[in-house]
Amino acid sequence: MRYKQLGNTKMEVSEYGLGTWAMGGGAYGVVDDADSIRTIHRAQELGVTFLDTAPMYSQKVDGRSETVCGRALMGRRDQWILSSKFGRHLAQDADGKRIIHEDYSSKRVVESVETSLGRLQTDYLDVLFVHTPTPDQPGLFNPEETFAAMTELKTTGKIRAVGFSFHLYSGTWVEQIEPYLRSGVIDLVQVGISLMLPEPVDTLLPIIKETGTGFVARESLANGFLTDSFTVDGPFGEGDPKANQPKEALQAKLDKANQFKFLVERSPGISSLPEAALHWTISMPEVTTVIPGAK
Repeated sequence: MRYKQLGNTKMEVSEYGLGTWAMGGGAYGVVDDADSIRTIHRAQELGVTFLDTAPMYSQKVDGRSETVCGRALMGRRDQWILSSKFGRHLAQDADGKRIIHEDYSSKRVVESVETSLGRLQTDYLDVLFVHTPTPDQPGLFNPEETFAAMTELKTTGKIRAVGFSFHLYSGTWVEQIEPYLRSGVIDLVQVGISLMLPEPVDTLLPIIKETGTGFVARESLANGFLTDSFTVDGPFGEGDPKANQPKEALQAKLDKANQFKFLVERSPGISSLPEAALHWTISMPEVTTVIPGAK
């Protein structure tokens, strides 16, 4: 495992981290907490030091992934760089249906961090990300208010670094966020980037290169489509939402992913499509760490 400095912070992280969305048991199907904890411990044995979670990585209410991470890190906390998020939280409508509630206010920042610290059984977060505000929603996210509150949390030691996680990447928020990147208020960003979603290479990485901001790459396996592990007929794990998607839509994504198999044939030392996909991401000097998910 190789390690890199996390942007302009004094923290060092493994160039491969671990994403824990799937450990919440929501979007990626049924998962066993004991398996999740073993996965985290095995990642540590392999040299992984960066762990990423969020309150809404769960099922019907916030907190499952964070709680699992807290259990896994007992007695190991000082060996990890731990990040969580705020702003997207699970709620239920009048019919009990699961919905995502977005609140990026300064009040919510403080409340969310205190709750996350309790679940994670720690007294500080290494990184706190603003969790992917939905674009084109006037009044939803006020950067000045939010980053002021996060900077105060950093001053008091509740968090060590201020982060911003971009929405499913299409160039959203870059114009609004750039001033805070250039001023150093934001210590690192988290962005979806992959062979199938390369837009940040042209729109965001040039800014990151100029500012030296830390860069956490997520979804570099394209939510599983770059793993070369299933067809339109599966196999799908229990509860995997891909099993309910139209086969035509699945096939279109698989066809796009399969176009990159030539990288395996032409790249010495690369033996599989997921290996090629991750290597493509981490080979960019602006990328600090990539966080494939696991369960």
